[in-house]
Amino acid sequence: MTMFKERSPTLRRLVPAAALALLVPVVACGDDSVPQASGSPASEFRPSGEAEAEPSEAAGSAPLSSPEDPEPDAPDAGPPAAGGRVGGDLEDILPTVSTMVQSHAPLPTENPGEAGGSPEGIEGVVVVPVTSNDHVRHDVEYPTAPPAGGPHLGIWLNCGFYTVPVLDELAVHSLEHGVVWVTYRSDVGAATRGDLQVLAVQSSHILVSPYEDQASPLVLSAWARQLHLDSLEDPRFDQFLDVYLFDGPTAPEPGASCSGAVGVPPEHPETIPQQG
Repeated sequence: MTMFKERSPTLRRLVPAAALALLVPVVACGDDSVPQASGSPASEFRPSGEAEAEPSEAAGSAPLSSPEDPEPDAPDAGPPAAGGRVGGDLEDILPTVSTMVQSHAPLPTENPGEAGGSPEGIEGVVVVPVTSNDHVRHDVEYPTAPPAGGPHLGIWLNCGFYTVPVLDELAVHSLEHGVVWVTYRSDVGAATRGDLQVLAVQSSHILVSPYEDQASPLVLSAWARQLHLDSLEDPRFDQFLDVYLFDGPTAPEPGASCSGAVGVPPEHPETIPQQG
């Protein structure tokens, strides 16, 4: 672990960031509220204000309408139906996710000159265009793998070190909060994974998970920014953390919480943790 002794500027940054995170209320994305486990199954959550359905007619009574009655007006279209991997992995908690309030935080304004240069002065960092931070309840086709911003689920993924793939749509919400998401391929060695695990423990806003489809062994993603690396020893790794971690200039909600939501490292990224 001598590598971390050489990274004193970054590590000195991590401890205050973690301490500051404890002072930030677990409220993000406008008036987002996080489901708190109370011993009941997550599937028992019901969107706020929704009561138990009541029978529309008594048993044995005549129908309330006949074929001659005019067709009622079609109800307003609701949010898209849960679909794909999102629907499969989060089926029980999607009713809760649907109650999350949409963020009103503005998207960062891009510098027109950044697209052809090195944004924020780090060589190799690319600008990932982000045109929306809407909350959705379905799979999202992102322009990069892994993604670095865009529409996402209305609840974020808890930071930490995961040994299994996580939902893109959860991780992107975490990026909105000033998180740096470090993804690694299977060809990354055990020593590097161990170093990443230590780093994730030391910081409140580092998320680490495997991502087999990425083009490089290591990819660092922040909101609207991404850097591909071959090695953890590359000095740009620390530079990226120094610029974008916790209160980076591109995060719509810098310093917002990355805990108390969905995900229990290292193997359960779709689980609501028990509280207390």
